[in-house]
Amino acid sequence: MKHLLLLLALMAGIAGCRVKKETETDTPKIVCSTSIIRDCIQQIVGDSIEVTSLMGPGIDPHAYNPRPSDIALLNNATVVIYNGLHLEGKMVELFEQLGKRKTVLAVSASIPKNELILADPSAGTFDPHIWFDTKIWLEGLEGIVEQLCKKYPKHAGAFTANFNRFKADVLAQQMQLKQQLATIPADQRVLITSHDAFHYFGRSFDVKVKALQGISTTQEPGVRDVIDLVFFITENKVKALFVEHSVSPKAIRTVIESCSRKGHRVKIGGTLYSDALGDPNGSGGTYSSMLRHNVTTIVQGLK
Repeated sequence: MKHLLLLLALMAGIAGCRVKKETETDTPKIVCSTSIIRDCIQQIVGDSIEVTSLMGPGIDPHAYNPRPSDIALLNNATVVIYNGLHLEGKMVELFEQLGKRKTVLAVSASIPKNELILADPSAGTFDPHIWFDTKIWLEGLEGIVEQLCKKYPKHAGAFTANFNRFKADVLAQQMQLKQQLATIPADQRVLITSHDAFHYFGRSFDVKVKALQGISTTQEPGVRDVIDLVFFITENKVKALFVEHSVSPKAIRTVIESCSRKGHRVKIGGTLYSDALGDPNGSGGTYSSMLRHNVTTIVQGLK
């Protein structure tokens, strides 16, 4: 209830603020919801626009509660960019209200629905972890670039050139990382994590993916979930499980203990970046280095 009241207060604050009409002399400021989006957008716009994010390194967007200080960031932004597909679950209404007053863009909006992974077919909801499929992530970013070029036409040439360079680098890295993962036999190329964040990664990098929790970290695993996963691990002689930088390892450790009682030893293969980047100066501080860190960690853990 406290979080709901805070959200309503934030929305009321934004609604009550008079948003002035932007002019060519306004200093462009882009606010992104997550650190992953912020890094990609910063590489596209370069130094011409100030880019910040609401959520810093290691922050879980599923459970993020907007703060009063976010009002200033959002109100001072000329453009707000978020993931969409309910990744930022507690901020959906906030973005919708803000979109009535200024430019608010979702990366997922430019991705065809048939390229998304259904999370719940009965409800028609989609898996929001789209950045792990480099092909569709680039499609989403390309849509953002088109909108930014319209918003700031004097920067359009630079934005387009930067995006094309970024796209080429990402696709080249994709090929290298797939070759790296191919050194693990296909039947051993199994990625098991805390929550269901890696299905796009699995599709993009030819890895079988299973998880204990659902799409959102706010979904607690049940006893049946633990039993089923332990059975899969022991039957398939899985060597390692992986924890996530932005998710508590407690549930994964419970699975490891349960496997041990079944007579199967399984280790923690390492820590992966899922819903957020790491420290800017660390191994997972950028979109590209996050993918590289994850693949290297998975390969080492499964050998």
